[in-house]
Amino acid sequence: MNEKNKEILVLALGNDIMGDDAAGIDAARILRKEFGGKINIFEVSSAGFLLLDIMEGYEKVLIIDSIPVSSGGRAGTIRELDKVDLSKKFSTSPHYVGLPELMELAGRLEIKFPRIIKALVVEISDTGVIREGLSAEIEVKIPLLVEKASVILNKWLVEEVSHDGVLCV
Repeated sequence: MNEKNKEILVLALGNDIMGDDAAGIDAARILRKEFGGKINIFEVSSAGFLLLDIMEGYEKVLIIDSIPVSSGGRAGTIRELDKVDLSKKFSTSPHYVGLPELMELAGRLEIKFPRIIKALVVEISDTGVIREGLSAEIEVKIPLLVEKASVILNKWLVEEVSHDGVLCV
């Protein structure tokens, strides 16, 4: 497929100068080598309402991001979240507006928001650190993060939706 698939978006969130917060960006740069000619891959350092504009019109979105270590979790743990998980508000978003608020707003404004949203998140402990480059404990997890993303994207690329809305594989 030479033309990029306008149905699928990889949205990498993070910041290159915030240490492990760049994990999603680093993973997206590797994914671009394999999928860049097939799907859209965006790196975004800001978030909030901007994500509403970026995600509008896509059918499927894979978000790759880092999150603070969860209760009972540890740095480097990779979690896969679906739209139901992402619709729950667990804490205040550092981006002022999180996905739960964006999904609700899109519904209220009748904006065509993705039907399928998945997220791959890696837990990090050094939130708020200003430095370029990932810590060793997160850097070794990037290949696994990329592998998990590749599995999802390859599955999405072979799926076709017929005119009557029935999913065909």
